Amino acid sequence: MRFRLLPAFLIALGVTLLLGNLGIVPKEDIRLFFHTWWPLLLVGLGAAMLLLPRGRCGHHRRCGPPREGPPAAGPA
Repeated sequence: MRFRLLPAFLIALGVTLLLGNLGIVPKEDIRLFFHTWWPLLLVGLGAAMLLLPRGRCGHHRRCGPPREGPPAAGPA
């Protein structure tokens, strides 16, 4: 099973904002945290793009496996 970066990020962001709305974590602390560490999101996104496997056409598994078929007929 592949690790999916975007869903994990959205869950973490949602939990963090929920904690701020419930008053468990002060909103000022959340704002300061994101203000300080947002460049780390760019680093993580770039690392994920480098590490994810690519298909044969250079896109993320959109092309599918190579098709098996009869060999092309040459001039007879």
